[in-house]
Parts: sequence; C-alpha cells; structure tokens
Amino acid sequence: MKKTGDEYFDSEEFRNLLDGYEESVKSGHPVFMDADDLADIADYYHFMGANQDADETIDYALSLYPNATLPNVFRAREALTAGDIDKAKECVEQIENKEDPEYQYMQAELLIAQDKVEEADQFLREYFSTIPPDEYQDFVMDVSNIYNDYGLNDKAYEWMMRTKGDDSNDFKELMARTLFGLGKYKDSERIFNELLDKNPYSTRYWNALASAQFMNEDFSNAITSSEYAIAIDPKNPEGLLSKANGLYQLGNYDEAILYYNRYLEVAQPDDIVPQIYQELALCHSSLHHLDEALAYINKIQGSNSDPTDMLVMKGHIYLENDNVPEAERMFKEAITRSHNAPIILLRIIVSLYDNRYVKACYEMFKKFFSIVVDEHFKQGYSYMALCCWDLGYTEEFLKYLHIAVERNPAETRIVLRHLFPEGMAVKDYYDFMCQKLKQ
Repeated sequence: MKKTGDEYFDSEEFRNLLDGYEESVKSGHPVFMDADDLADIADYYHFMGANQDADETIDYALSLYPNATLPNVFRAREALTAGDIDKAKECVEQIENKEDPEYQYMQAELLIAQDKVEEADQFLREYFSTIPPDEYQDFVMDVSNIYNDYGLNDKAYEWMMRTKGDDSNDFKELMARTLFGLGKYKDSERIFNELLDKNPYSTRYWNALASAQFMNEDFSNAITSSEYAIAIDPKNPEGLLSKANGLYQLGNYDEAILYYNRYLEVAQPDDIVPQIYQELALCHSSLHHLDEALAYINKIQGSNSDPTDMLVMKGHIYLENDNVPEAERMFKEAITRSHNAPIILLRIIVSLYDNRYVKACYEMFKKFFSIVVDEHFKQGYSYMALCCWDLGYTEEFLKYLHIAVERNPAETRIVLRHLFPEGMAVKDYYDFMCQKLKQ
C-alpha cells in the first residue's frame, strides 16, 4: 500500500482494515464491516484517485446500510461536486440519525452549494450554541474545514478565530491552508515549515510548502521543496508537477518537459492531462520547437477541449515563433467562431502582451474597453494597467489600476503584485502607487 501522507490512511489500523476488505473482495466472500469503516475505505480510494473503487465501496455500504450517515454523506458530496443539488438533498434525507453532526454539516453544505453562504453561517452559529464546551474545538475545526473545501477562506479564518486554537498538527495545517487561500503565502510557508520540523518525511507538507513558495514567486525554493517530496516518494505526482511548474517559471524548459512527462507516467488518468499537454506545448514553443508544440495542442483537441480555446493557443504559439500571418489567421478564426466573445478577445490581447507587442496590446485594450465591453466587465484592467506601466503612461496606469483594484482584486494581485511590497493588501495598491509616483 502506497504512503499517502495522511496520518490515518497510513496507520497500521487502516492498513489492516483495507487489506481485509480487499482480500474479501478478491475472494468473493462477503465483507462484514460497519458503515463507517466502508466509508473510510471509499474516502481512501477517492483520495488516491481510484474513483471507481470508491463508488463500488459506497454502493456496497449503502446496500447493507441504506440509512447510514457517512455513506450517504459521501454520495451527497459527490452529487454536490457534480452540481446536482436535488440528488444531494435526497442522499442527505436518507440519513436516519438527524442528530448526527455530519447530518447538520451537510445541511450547511447544501446551503453553501446554493450560494446561500450567510444562511449557512447563521445555521452553523445556531448549531454551535448547542455544542458542549469540551467539543468547541472539534466543531470549529469541522466548520473551518467545510469552508476551506469550498474556497471560503475568509469564513474559515473567522471560525478558527473563535477558539484559542491548539498546537496540534491538524489545527496548524488547516490554518496554513486557510492563510494560503487568503493569499498570505509567507505566513502559510512559516507554518508549513513548523510542521516539517515535526514531521520532515511528510510529502503532503513538502508539497504544500512548495505551493506557498510558488505562489510567492519564490520558484527556486519551491523547486527545492518539491525535490524533498520526490526524494521521499519518487512517484509522488504532486511533487513532480510542482517541480515541473517551478522549472517552467524559471525558463528551464528542457527539464520542465522531463518532469511534466514523469508526472504523466505516474498520475491517475484525470482531467488535468489536457492541462499538462498545454504546459508541454508552451515549453516546446518557448524552445521554438514549433512542430512539437502544435502536436501537443492537437492532442488536446482529441479531448473535450473547446476548439476556440485551441485556436487561441495555436495563435499564441505561432506568434511566439515569429509566424505573424499564421497567428493572425488563428486569432481571426477564434474571434469569428466565438462571435466576438469578450473573453476570447481578452486572451488574444494578453497573448500580444506576453509576446512583447506592448504597444499593440495597449491599442487593442483601448478599443476593447471603449467598444466591446461595458462597465460591468471585470477582467483585463490589471493587464491594461501593466501595459501603461511598461509604456510609461502614468496617468492611465493609475486610472486602470484603480478600476482593477475595485473590480477584480484577485486578478490584480496575480498580474501586478510584483510592483508592490510583499504582502501588501490589494486594496492598498492604488494609494501606495499614488504616493510613490508623487516622490
């Protein structure tokens, strides 16, 4: 059994449980296990990417225990992931024990999945008032984990602040992941380093540390952290992918190609493969291996990819390899196919910037914002600000920076954070730059 980095899944207790289950399945003899154990085994399979095994295990659990809590919770979460709210509700209502905290949590998740976050929070606060004091910490951790899973890191942080916390690895890891989600990558990095001091052989911690360093644009250290994960487990997919991404960012395209291919060798077949083909295409394009780059785009076209997106990608590759006429042809076809969709036009304009056609990018953005989109469109303003910065157009830079901060702080952080002090909140970008440019 492969090490997972999860304390329970790697324990002897769980290994014995899993071995017993798999032996029973292999022999065809009945499996006598309780519902919670079967749900744990399904969770393990899901964690390892063996989704068919997970589904078969849950099917079996529900055939024995149709009203058990955890198997129905598993099915409900699957339905929520697929966007099937009605199916999720049906699974939750199958749960017999309505007093089970997991049933209550699923009621909150159903609300969150319907974008009723404040209703969910009110529900959880009311439920919190019924929890005995000695269970506060566990409850807060459970709620914070739910919010963390849904990317609601501000809510997760708010709930974690309701307790004094503790020195447990679980609490620290959740805090580190929450801070990561809030964009506080240095703070997240600090906590993962503390966790690694206690457990230096955790691939999960090394990979999480690499992610925090990568997002902080500390690519060299991100690569080093991923190398520790790979040293512990040479077939660790996340570590291999993390190293490949770091190498790509540093312009080491030849080695990045090696690690993307190593990732493809060990990763479970999943939806990320087309994304890896795209990264390989970009690596080969940067090395001016035009035929290889286009070959990977053609591989993507064999999947469920959007053909218009692939035209934009081909245009970008042709442009990077100085074939301007063919790039123009790809871009025009993409615009025609998409019926002048703003998001396609935006991607083409950004491609111009990436290929250092800065003045052309600026001119196209001027038309884009004045003719194509209205004041409700939220994307692209940070890229326009960057164009103005590069061209020395100070007044226009401040104008578009202000719009970017107001309308799309997430994009603004990604595109413009290199212009500002590390850790500065996006809301402070405009005032900071106004003061800086006056000096």
